[in-house]
Amino acid sequence: MINVVSVRVGDKYGIEYVTRLHDGIARHLAEEARHWCLTDKPDELPEGITPIPHNPDLPGWWQKVYLFSDRLWNDGDEILYMDLDVCVTGRLEGLPHGIIKDWHWPCYNSSVMRWRHGEHSQIWDRFSLDVIDRPTESLKGLLPAGQINGGDQEWISQVSAWETFPPSMFLSYRDCVAWPPDGCKAVIFHGEPKMADVTEGWVPGVWKVGGYTAMPELKGMNVSHEFAYANVRANVLRDLPWFSGFSEQAKGCVIVGGGPSMKDSLRQIKDHRRRGLKIITVNNALRYLTDRGITPDSHVMLDAREENLHMIEDAPKNVRYFLASQVHPCVFDALAEHDVVVWHNGMGSGAELQEIVSPWFDEGPNQKPCGLVPGGGTVGLRAINLAWLSGYKKIHLYGFDSCYQDGAHHAYGQSLNDGEPTQEVVMGGKTYICARWMIRQAMEFQDQYQYLRDRGVKLITHGAGLIPDMGKLLAG
Repeated sequence: MINVVSVRVGDKYGIEYVTRLHDGIARHLAEEARHWCLTDKPDELPEGITPIPHNPDLPGWWQKVYLFSDRLWNDGDEILYMDLDVCVTGRLEGLPHGIIKDWHWPCYNSSVMRWRHGEHSQIWDRFSLDVIDRPTESLKGLLPAGQINGGDQEWISQVSAWETFPPSMFLSYRDCVAWPPDGCKAVIFHGEPKMADVTEGWVPGVWKVGGYTAMPELKGMNVSHEFAYANVRANVLRDLPWFSGFSEQAKGCVIVGGGPSMKDSLRQIKDHRRRGLKIITVNNALRYLTDRGITPDSHVMLDAREENLHMIEDAPKNVRYFLASQVHPCVFDALAEHDVVVWHNGMGSGAELQEIVSPWFDEGPNQKPCGLVPGGGTVGLRAINLAWLSGYKKIHLYGFDSCYQDGAHHAYGQSLNDGEPTQEVVMGGKTYICARWMIRQAMEFQDQYQYLRDRGVKLITHGAGLIPDMGKLLAG
């Protein structure tokens, strides 16, 4: 549990600054949190934010030193503090303990702090009211005249030692007028203007309740590793070839996913086929294309759930099926009379998977080639690596939207995705509606694109959506 805290004492900031700050933190923090505000107007706080009575002896920003008092927390409590003139722009999961190094003065900037209560107890224990009226001697001579009585952050700098956040995490608005750079977790509006004064650009879309949400990097599977490994144990016993790859292809290939924009790209996909490029589908894109007269050369499946059986009903026999060893055995059974190749998905540490398949790649009569296919957490991303390992150096991608289009998550109906939670994300000034797996796929695609580019592989994104736009930006 992390305690998210702000301070609102006096009339400088309207209540909307509290509401929007805490909403922005909640949108960007997956950790369990409780929200607090130290305030002299507790009745104005919105639901979900718990008031902390202010210390009437302390003026203005000096209320922040009171946050280090044992009256408020227990030793070991995790605290995340942000000023009201902070606008959250990036993910906050795993934020380290630390404080900002001020951009201009030789001291800490207390706009954002994260600490474990008890670590900086001297900030309150050594504090007395006369501190407010005297200069902090350790900074005297370093700051311009009139600045040495600056306030809490000079006191914090004098009496406690902190790790400082990497400079790219928290930036001044003066350096982010056009757009917060990647990796920026929050923008500080110190001085003027404040967020409410900015009516153009990125600020109005982010600084609002339910505003844009930066893309989290989310890992995981939709089944447990134990479930997937049970499928692997059953499927490696089948008398089927295993994927070896590592060849060279004279021409490129086309991988077709199920994103909504795919339905508008059938003519282009047919043109690629006429030019001799191999067509590879994933999941329900197989049925969508074959129903429209385009039979792919290969089809890839990864998902371990039994519910995916419907994807290969009436599956054509003149297609080669690349099934991950974690795919449910019922799918293998349904394709018993088809051309099937098994590939192994590198998941988790890989150690347990290697133990399962090792009897087949050790020396002996059952010897088979075995490689763990790397990549992201979706079948589309793994299909890209299968194509690369098969020797393709130019890979066209269709239906890799990784976002909703006009309320649709796929070019076709797919009940497994109906009703999934969505959220707004923003990239390059555009807004996308995405499910969590779409966000993860887009983030992993970026890493995969750069990894394959360094190995001479060209990924070409087509259509509309988050990944197509990301591909265009990466291609530069």
